[in-house]
Amino acid sequence: MKLYPRTFTTLTVALLTASPALAMDKRQADALCASWKLECPAGATASGGPKDPAGTLECRAVKKGRPVLHGPSVTCADGEGQSWGDYQDGKKQGRHVTLNSDGSWSEENFAGGKLEGRSVEYDARGQLLSEAFFQAGKRHGPSRTYSQGVLTSEETWEKGRKVKKPGKASRQE
Repeated sequence: MKLYPRTFTTLTVALLTASPALAMDKRQADALCASWKLECPAGATASGGPKDPAGTLECRAVKKGRPVLHGPSVTCADGEGQSWGDYQDGKKQGRHVTLNSDGSWSEENFAGGKLEGRSVEYDARGQLLSEAFFQAGKRHGPSRTYSQGVLTSEETWEKGRKVKKPGKASRQE
């Protein structure tokens, strides 16, 4: 049996456990940052680009007389995507990903500008740091934190309120 160096094994595990959506979205975001060309939905136009000091490329449409984000948006640094996601009528919609300078990243899902579903945070090696579930912008369901892949805390939420765990029942004889 051939043994591989620890760094190779760690990198392989990180790549295999990383979210497949992140890999696909990262490539697309990097391609947009390299070309500075963004396809916008009907009625929206691309704004930003290489001259934008914030490094943002986004689609905007006029709604009720004012410009709002509508369609994909990417923030670039050094030719690579740093954050990306979609907007609908000025509100976050779908999956939004943010990469941090230390290599960690987060993924959040939105519906109508409010957090919806599972939100996660990973360290630079691809290990899960935290996960929480949302419904209509409020925590709803389990919220967990991890350290080096081991569960360190867990809470349960219902419609934005933390649920107290039932206490231990005293034994009556």
